[in-house]
Amino acid sequence: MRFPQRRLLIRRVELTPPPRPCCLRTTTFSTTAAAASPDRRLLAVLRGCVSPSHLPLGLQVHARAVTAGLHATDTALQTRLVGMYVLARRFRDAVAVFSSLPRGAAGCSLPWNWLIRGLTMAGDYRSALLFYLKMWAHPSAPLPDSHTFPYVVKSCAALGAIALGRLVHRTARTLGLDGDMFVGSALIKMYANGGLLWDARQVFDGMAERDCVLWNVMMDGYVKAGNVSSAVELFGDMRVSDCEPNFATLACFLSVSATESDLFSGVQLHTLAVKYGLESEVAVANTLVSMYAKCKCLDDAWKLFGLMPRDDLVSWNGMISGCVQNGLVDQALLLFCDMQKSGIRPDSVTLVSLLPALTDLNGFNQGKELHGYIVRNCVHMDVFLVSALVDIYFKCRAVRMAQSVYDSSKAIDVVIGSTMISGYVLNGMSQEAVKMFRYLLEQGIRPNAVVIASMLPACASMAAMKLGQELHSYALKNAYEGRCYVESALMDMYAKCGKLDLSHYIFSKISAKDEVTWNSMISSFAQNGEPEEALNLFREMCMEGVKYSNVTISSVLSACASLPAIYYGKEIHGVVIKGPIRADLFAESALIDMYGKCGNLELAHRVFEAMPEKNEVSWNSIIASYGAYGLVKESVSLLRHMQEEGFKADHVTFLALISACAHAGQVQEGLRLFQCMTEEYQIAPRMEHFACMVDLYSRAGKLDKAMELIIDMPFKPDAGIWGALLHACRVHHNVELAEIASQELFKLDPHNSGYYVLMSNINAVAGRWDGVSKVRRIMKDTKVQKIPGYSWVDVNNTSHLFVAADKSHPDSEDIYMSLKSLLLELREEGYIPMPDLCCPTHLDNNNTEN
Repeated sequence: MRFPQRRLLIRRVELTPPPRPCCLRTTTFSTTAAAASPDRRLLAVLRGCVSPSHLPLGLQVHARAVTAGLHATDTALQTRLVGMYVLARRFRDAVAVFSSLPRGAAGCSLPWNWLIRGLTMAGDYRSALLFYLKMWAHPSAPLPDSHTFPYVVKSCAALGAIALGRLVHRTARTLGLDGDMFVGSALIKMYANGGLLWDARQVFDGMAERDCVLWNVMMDGYVKAGNVSSAVELFGDMRVSDCEPNFATLACFLSVSATESDLFSGVQLHTLAVKYGLESEVAVANTLVSMYAKCKCLDDAWKLFGLMPRDDLVSWNGMISGCVQNGLVDQALLLFCDMQKSGIRPDSVTLVSLLPALTDLNGFNQGKELHGYIVRNCVHMDVFLVSALVDIYFKCRAVRMAQSVYDSSKAIDVVIGSTMISGYVLNGMSQEAVKMFRYLLEQGIRPNAVVIASMLPACASMAAMKLGQELHSYALKNAYEGRCYVESALMDMYAKCGKLDLSHYIFSKISAKDEVTWNSMISSFAQNGEPEEALNLFREMCMEGVKYSNVTISSVLSACASLPAIYYGKEIHGVVIKGPIRADLFAESALIDMYGKCGNLELAHRVFEAMPEKNEVSWNSIIASYGAYGLVKESVSLLRHMQEEGFKADHVTFLALISACAHAGQVQEGLRLFQCMTEEYQIAPRMEHFACMVDLYSRAGKLDKAMELIIDMPFKPDAGIWGALLHACRVHHNVELAEIASQELFKLDPHNSGYYVLMSNINAVAGRWDGVSKVRRIMKDTKVQKIPGYSWVDVNNTSHLFVAADKSHPDSEDIYMSLKSLLLELREEGYIPMPDLCCPTHLDNNNTEN
């Protein structure tokens, strides 16, 4: 198939000179010509004024009519003057001429129709409807005709006044005009755009004659409403009838095939386009290119593009967008350059298609170049282009540049607002996201589903559940909850706010769960101390036939590491090896972390060595695995190998190394690594690094050094740092420092029962029973309840949980008999119980491993 080369033919509208004696060689008039038959000649000239470029000639005709005294007497001339001003888009002048019409002229529908049409074209729908109502109220006005109703219905549809549209429909039916194709087409479009497909179909079925436009309007209504099956059924009826599809028909269905990536239907439509000779239509060809590109058949898209005329902007935009969607950013940039060389000037659509692909560091520089092109060539900055620029700067971590683009934009709408909110959340600026959301409300901009889904992660990061619940309520009122991305965001928000029950409730109510929804719920369970629920959900996901991804595998492996349950981890490892997907770097790193936390360093190292490619995450995982067991020498050796391979250590690397030194009690080595991180690598220490250093000093009994470090910290210490110090005070019996640490902990985390229990035990060991009573009184006043800790043991691939004095296990009698026998043997060997070292240290996520 080959598209013939086409050139755009522009038919020039020329004014044919009237016969003598009136000769219009120029735009001035001959006095003799005007005197011969002025009304007929002037009317003929006005009929030729059909565009804004003919306005000067129309103004001269109007002036000559006023001079000749015809303006107040010739009704046909005045009516045509109204039409001339409407076609020239001078609507105020049209209204002025209409207002000067004599009462008798109002008895004709033509001037009314001209004015209603003009006001509708100008977007002044309210005024158009007002003149329609005046048409009924005027004593000498005629009844509306088939030229009146299409524009009145269009105005009703534009204003969303469906009730008034129904009244107009009833009036047209009373006058017997509802069967007119133009009136019917307008009614169908109004009902379809308003979501009233049944009413639209009633009008369509009631039409005695149907042209291609009517079929297209009805099918387009079904497509826009998402009822593709009915649209396809109607298309079959159209083919059975005598009406042949045109380019608009095929373009409509090809766009559906492109959106759904339905290659089979797209090829069938391509065949129909060839059959009806429509493949050379630019609209059809452009949609075909888009369809093949979105169906990942870029070679076919290239072939079509090569056969198309190169003077069409939409064709270039479609091909550039196709390259971007298929990850061919370099080819998209080359096309962008070729486009300019061929003389086609890129517009905002071109740039909006190209910018989202430029998100890495090199893309940041290319994005700035495109921004420079926009400024130099004065490209119109519509809301979509502003949003695309803001989005790329946020994704490249250039927050100031994003804010600068936003500040320079003249207007803000919901699209720009949602992009700003998403960008702030992406860069950890949740407070700024909330401010932007409030600004949208102040400006009277109604948040849509995308804004709500963008705001919920900000609530999650700040643990602002009250605001999250308000957004949830807004989503319910506006029927946004049924959208998958909103539900996933709600699940994640509740999970991160500690409300796993609400998160799981929303998950259970979702009828059509996709991979993202499952992954979000599994990850929430794994990260919130419910690893068994995460594993059960993964089994359920597999049983329902939902395809899992590397994101799923990473979350499930994290749950196995938290149990720890190495047998489950090995099963999932087997699934990765034998399954349909190949593990990526992050899934393999999760495997290393799982084996490390389950105590099998040999398997962790074997997975690491078998990786074909490694990144910083995989190196950090193996270093942390060795560091968790205090193997400082091996961890530092891995750091050297990491550097030799060309990878640069980051803050996570040094966190694992310093933690390894804390476990091994190597204070000097930990201090050296901390100084190396800050001085040699220029990495600013975070709260986690200071917590590890406090733990390092505390485990070594250097509590004074730990306290000095806390005092000298550049920011206020959190509960983790004070908790590490309190734990060390229990081990080293430092009651004074324990008092200081506990007071801070009671302020920072007043509902964590573990800190109260730990401080109570420190006081009890020191014999300070008044201190014990004080802590218990504080717990009672703040309504804090002690949550019992539990221990578990894995026997024959099954985890068994126990709490203190637990007798719920079916084999509890045998277990306690064995325990008593073991205690007797220990005492015979000289074991002396030390209850002060056996009390729970702290309770993390409501669990404690004793």
